[in-house]
Amino acid sequence: MVVSFRDKLLQELRAEAATVVSWESRPAPRPRTHRLVAAAGLAAAVVAVVMVAVPLVSETPAFAVVRNPDGTVTVRINEFVRPKELERRLREEGVRAVIDYVPYGQTCREPRGEIVPQPQRMPLRRLDGPDFWIDPKDFGPDETLVVVMHSANGDPAKSHGGSVGVIRGLVAPCELVPAEFGGVDRE
Repeated sequence: MVVSFRDKLLQELRAEAATVVSWESRPAPRPRTHRLVAAAGLAAAVVAVVMVAVPLVSETPAFAVVRNPDGTVTVRINEFVRPKELERRLREEGVRAVIDYVPYGQTCREPRGEIVPQPQRMPLRRLDGPDFWIDPKDFGPDETLVVVMHSANGDPAKSHGGSVGVIRGLVAPCELVPAEFGGVDRE
């Protein structure tokens, strides 16, 4: 005798139904509200963490500061933001620095302190791309690297150049003044 799929399914359902306890003999269910609220809260927390963490992981950091085996420090600036944080990281690597990111068309009023002449030594050495390196041994005990970068049209990822120098002693705060670019308008 050939049993059809429908008949076989019906037999399995009847067998399953015979093993299920009737509703009358089951204990009253506990309210599930607190479990649903907890589950919803947990789901919302997971979604929030993913929404925050994914962009942080996938975005390029604003800058990187790496100590090299020879004692030099490699710096990469990807965005001209958080200059105080960059100053702190450089200080941790033995380089006292003042970093100022200023709008294009402006610069810091000079002089900001006693400028250290640099005929032979250069505090920054450019590498390929946006990287440069610094040797902390290039600086005297009371010398500070001063970097002023001009942002391009307010875009923190682009620069219109700037200046780099070393100042002995105190460095005056950056007081913005109009920049002079020798008659060249870069905007």
